[in-house]
Amino acid sequence: MFKRLMLLVLALVVVLALVVIVKTTRYGAPVPTGASLPLPPAPDSAVSHMSQAVQIPTVSYADSLPVDTPAYTRFRAFLEKAYPTVHQHLERKIFNEFSYLYTWKGKDTSLAPWVLMAHMDVVPVEPGTEGKWTVGPFSGTVKEGKIWGRGVADDKSCVIAILESVEDLLKKGYQPERTIYLSFGHDEEISGARGARAIANYLKEQNIRPEMVLDEGGELSQEQFAMIKRPIGLIAVAEKGFLSFRLTVSQPGGHSSMPKAETSIDILSKALVNLRGQQMPYRVSPTVEDLFSRLGPELPFSQRMAFANTWLFGSVIQKKMEASNTSNAMFHTTLVPTIINSGIKDNVIPTDAVAIVNSRNMAEDPQTDVIAFMKKQINDDRVTITPIASNRNATEVTDVNGPAFRKVEKAMVKIMPGVIPAPFILMGGTDSRNFSIVSDGIVRFAPQLDPKGYHGIDERITIEDLSRMIFFYSELIKDSK
Repeated sequence: MFKRLMLLVLALVVVLALVVIVKTTRYGAPVPTGASLPLPPAPDSAVSHMSQAVQIPTVSYADSLPVDTPAYTRFRAFLEKAYPTVHQHLERKIFNEFSYLYTWKGKDTSLAPWVLMAHMDVVPVEPGTEGKWTVGPFSGTVKEGKIWGRGVADDKSCVIAILESVEDLLKKGYQPERTIYLSFGHDEEISGARGARAIANYLKEQNIRPEMVLDEGGELSQEQFAMIKRPIGLIAVAEKGFLSFRLTVSQPGGHSSMPKAETSIDILSKALVNLRGQQMPYRVSPTVEDLFSRLGPELPFSQRMAFANTWLFGSVIQKKMEASNTSNAMFHTTLVPTIINSGIKDNVIPTDAVAIVNSRNMAEDPQTDVIAFMKKQINDDRVTITPIASNRNATEVTDVNGPAFRKVEKAMVKIMPGVIPAPFILMGGTDSRNFSIVSDGIVRFAPQLDPKGYHGIDERITIEDLSRMIFFYSELIKDSK
């Protein structure tokens, strides 16, 4: 009896092993290595223009603060001088003083237009960190084959690369097959309300529905998936939402020499600890499934086996993904406190304690569900949760088989040897979300290779990246039919 049982167990193990091996060998199909083109060097003028753009500090601080009019006026003058052919041949509409929409008429007006987007504003340099930069943050220094400075990666390189490519094509007498709009916002780093949103509303009023809207967001990477020996081209087909909540606790204060058992700070602190103690559900979205199906055939065998057999190794994958804050955010709606305010004096127990909690939510977790989860985790009615008015849920997902994704994928293959194009969900937000009212083909990609320092110290891109970006936009425009 025991021998038969062991034979049965052995047979089951063999069958299980065969199933795992078969599913592993059939997991996805390798993405063919496309025929790339030689990368032309960026002209010296493009490098100079990139450097000059960084030297103009078009900083966005907050919606409630006035725009730095002199800086944006200088930037407009710079664009007009650097790209005279663009300004001679393309119609330009100005929105709220400093955002621009250029119209490049196509040969066939029956074709739905495209929108190429970028933003001109940058985040501030954190006070006190200026001395930690290798070069001055607004110097636009060119050295070691790189261009350095605030905004060079996010997102003035896209502004410059788009205009360099269009200027060059116009000088050669080129006209695109379809109409192409160039949309440059001046307030993406705060809300986009005066820039991209105003431009999108204008297109809606004109009944213009672009087939493709291309913005920043995705990138080329050889570092994020180091186990894969080919570069990955990450094209964002959606964005997670942006939700912020004000958590408030009000309790009688008093003299610090006679504290009660619990103060408002105690209650709020416990609420935040409870909130951070448990994540929202682990979810594998269809986009993430598509991402790994494209990368799967290039993974080492053991990892490919795990992803091909999630029914067996799902918990192992989950543990691995949750070990990194970057990959964890791909599978979870995140919640984290970002601001805490309470107290006015060291010997006064405050009445009120307030925290701001930020969530980047997946489409499967709308705001109502996030609030319900927070209430359950905190489990204390003394903590009031108030959504902040500017909250927005996750965007719709762009079809990876649609023309917008396919056109970007095709141009990417031309400019990056051996690249694997793959969709993903962007953790942050871009101006492109405002265009959902006019287009179903929103994609987010800029061909920078593992850019460094955006929103931080020593922001920089390589001159090769700038060359690649100009080449990418040129090839994309030439394939506009």
